[in-house]
Amino acid sequence: MILRFIKRILDALFVVFFGVLCFFMVFRVPTAIFAAYIALSLVLVYRIRSKGFVFFLALGSFLIRFAYISIVKTPLESDFKLLYEAAVLFSQGDYSFSELVYFRDWAYQTGFVIYQGLVVKLFGPDGSIWALKILNCLWNTGITLLIYLIAGNFFKERSSRLASVLYMGFVFPITFVSVLSNQHISTFFILLGLYFLMDQKLIRMKPLPRGLLAGLFIALGNIMRPDALLVMVSLAGYFLILLLRPGNGKQRLERLMQCLAVFLVYLAVNSLASQAIIRSGVNTEGLRNNNFYWKFVVGLNYEHRGGYNEDDYLLIYGSGLTEEKREELEKQVILERLGMGPKKFASLFMQKIQFFWCDSALDWSYGHILRANKVFYLLSNPVKFSDVDAVLKDLNELFIYTAMLLSLLGVFARRKEEKDDRLAIPAALLLISFVVYLLIEVQPRYAYLQQPFLFILSGMGLDFLSDRLDVSTLRMIWEKLKGKAGQESIDYKGRKNDTITRHKSMDN
Repeated sequence: MILRFIKRILDALFVVFFGVLCFFMVFRVPTAIFAAYIALSLVLVYRIRSKGFVFFLALGSFLIRFAYISIVKTPLESDFKLLYEAAVLFSQGDYSFSELVYFRDWAYQTGFVIYQGLVVKLFGPDGSIWALKILNCLWNTGITLLIYLIAGNFFKERSSRLASVLYMGFVFPITFVSVLSNQHISTFFILLGLYFLMDQKLIRMKPLPRGLLAGLFIALGNIMRPDALLVMVSLAGYFLILLLRPGNGKQRLERLMQCLAVFLVYLAVNSLASQAIIRSGVNTEGLRNNNFYWKFVVGLNYEHRGGYNEDDYLLIYGSGLTEEKREELEKQVILERLGMGPKKFASLFMQKIQFFWCDSALDWSYGHILRANKVFYLLSNPVKFSDVDAVLKDLNELFIYTAMLLSLLGVFARRKEEKDDRLAIPAALLLISFVVYLLIEVQPRYAYLQQPFLFILSGMGLDFLSDRLDVSTLRMIWEKLKGKAGQESIDYKGRKNDTITRHKSMDN
């Protein structure tokens, strides 16, 4: 009896070992990690109660990001170093940083410098970097929660939960919180503004105050980083749809008032902030963009697939040209590159689509470790960090491709169904971003704003799948199969007993 039990245990262990081995051989480590995460997510999504889920999502998201910044000490590099150094000067009452060409041409970065400067003033130069990284964790945790809350207005509860949990485990934002980028706080406020505009489940407000708050928060996001122009164009399309919808006079007036509230508050807050910066002497250029053509010069560079490069920087800024002559040179370069021909354009666009939407920006966070060729020891076995990097990049791609596929699946599968007008906002933002970034400078990290909307729309695909793979249906099929198998077993036993009885009768 005992020997038979031990044998069964050994057989089970062998099957498990062999199955796991085959799984890793066929699917590789990133796929195994992703599959395990999805399986765990499904369990949590189905098991946790409504009130506990928000707490779990917020705490889980923050702890994952906090653990990362505690382990990986990302140094200040590139523009992030320049912005932080300017913030330190601001905290000391020194506005000399605004005399740099960087802050004269791209004065819109001043809003973020002021934000960081206030944190430096509060925590001091020694503790401010750590404080800013913790704030980044909080901003990104807020983004994760907003994905759940916004998606919950359109999709099933479980689909909304899974969409937000997918983003919670998405590698790029987890690693990027260690970088002092203005994208964290900007994206949070933009999403918060859209939440006030789109939500109809939790917020009980009339259209006008919704519009006022939406315009305010989107403007705050734009002051931190001028990405909100894409959002405002998307909202223009949304309000056009609303205004063309049939309705009575009161409804049309409410829609018009909400539209005006969003745009007027957005423009007023941005203008007031810019004027305040000018009058305070922080930057005489306010929040202006004084080199509009630069993004197009870089974005149309075929050799560097539309990304930042030193060649273009030296071409435009290396000769010490005046502002007027530099602008003329930029126009000339843009015209030359626009004449590259359809084949090169097609090739450039394909490269930019891959570079912007699919490539990872993980190097911004741990590039210093990668460049150092560090080796770690896992259970006394040496592991190169380059191998870890390969796993993380593959895992990052699995998350982003899953979100893309789910979004596309939902859009195409439900294209004939009547959708909520508010869904036009994330869809329009992604479409407009797709077109705009074909022409201007791209970097994988620039997709930070677009990615939450991609995960929101993934809820549509998850809804479609859940309709066809309903758990109760699967359970019913399973029960029927079990019942059928049980009936067959009973029939078999009955036939067997009849056969034995007949044999006994013949023997007698």
